[in-house]
Amino acid sequence: MNIEKRQIIDSNVLSGEYYFASILEEAYTCGLLNDSDMENVQFQCIELLANKSGEYYAGGSSSIRAELAQSIMKSNLYTVGMYLKSLSDPDYAVSEIKKGRISAMYQKGRELVYRKYRNTKLLYELVQKNKINVLNYSYNATLNDDGIGIFFRSYNQDYEAHESPASIDYQLCNPVNDLAGVEFIQKYLENLFLENEFCRSFAARDIHLLLGGYDKGYKDLLINIFQRVLTAALGSCLLNRKTVKLQISQEEIEGLYMVLSEDDLQSLAPRINRAVEKLFADLNITDLSLRTYIEKSLPDIQSNIAHAVNTNTLDKLFASSTDPDISSKIQFYSGIKMDDEKYRELIDELLVCRYSSDKLALIRDKVKAFGDMEDLLLDAELSEEDMFAIFDILADIEIAALIKRHPFNSDIQAEDLSESEQALHLYLKRYTDRFPENRQEEIFQIMNRLTLQ
Repeated sequence: MNIEKRQIIDSNVLSGEYYFASILEEAYTCGLLNDSDMENVQFQCIELLANKSGEYYAGGSSSIRAELAQSIMKSNLYTVGMYLKSLSDPDYAVSEIKKGRISAMYQKGRELVYRKYRNTKLLYELVQKNKINVLNYSYNATLNDDGIGIFFRSYNQDYEAHESPASIDYQLCNPVNDLAGVEFIQKYLENLFLENEFCRSFAARDIHLLLGGYDKGYKDLLINIFQRVLTAALGSCLLNRKTVKLQISQEEIEGLYMVLSEDDLQSLAPRINRAVEKLFADLNITDLSLRTYIEKSLPDIQSNIAHAVNTNTLDKLFASSTDPDISSKIQFYSGIKMDDEKYRELIDELLVCRYSSDKLALIRDKVKAFGDMEDLLLDAELSEEDMFAIFDILADIEIAALIKRHPFNSDIQAEDLSESEQALHLYLKRYTDRFPENRQEEIFQIMNRLTLQ
């Protein structure tokens, strides 16, 4: 007869971050440890603190700052907890606490901390190799040497084992909770590795377009890429399409809304479960860890879909793919030009004007269309001073239009341009070169979006 031993301490109520303290508390509550046991453990922990503090100062000081002593104590308790976690069950761990020495448990825990640190460093290298090619800043910054990489240069296994020194901004789909120190970093990297593995089933360009459809400024957002990709892939499965295609058209989104809006909430879960099975089959996902991680991610996605259906915002959840590098075009109209006779009269008047201020006053009064302005810049035999004065009264969009019509980097050789065209090129470039770099960038961005009429 197979009789399982009944466990007194429920492992589910124990803290992952403060394991040693929580197991002591539960053991005392359950009667596995008495007052004498607790006093003995407390005395041994203080003794261990004294020894570690002496090691820290290498015998050079007899006193220690309260903050440092508190940190070393937390580190000691974390390390002892690491050993106790490795035992078969909490009840057995309590028996070890009763009969063993805390200092010996610390040494065993310290070996485990080092082993876990070494394995986590290897895992970090694997995550860097399987990272996806995406432009999101928080994702890339977290994975570089000044992100998680800080941990492997700064982690103090002897005196700050409970700390996780790293710069981590990227948000996982399934956040890591109730862990600290190297355990936190290891679990974070394990989750990120699985998220990367799934995303690598899709073309980087498709992910870029998908995220661009969600928000053109996705590069700077704190978003989870895996959840967006998984949601889109499930959308394809719900449409009974090939999972590998992430693009969903507006018409398909409307069709999906019609189908899902007919279901009640109880019908949504089995529909999504069928979609997940199709996803596993289409992408040949056989790894149990990845399948489990995806399944763990479903409740939030299912809740998001249900909310989107109820609020008729499915197009926000299943955003149509958009190239964020292509900005919306600006239609630029030159306006109606003056008749030839009036234009000729204006040019004659400009030619006899002596001062730039007089020329500018005349232009302000007579010229109403951009086309006329461009023509007189070529026909009125203007000096650099005259040109700059006219450029000063133009808006940035008009400067951008001039550059588009008379580009600085043109395939046309200078000798193929007329003298007046060469002068306009030269003065326009000299004029814009005086601008701050950010204004120059803005003008060239406008120029790239212009459609001239």
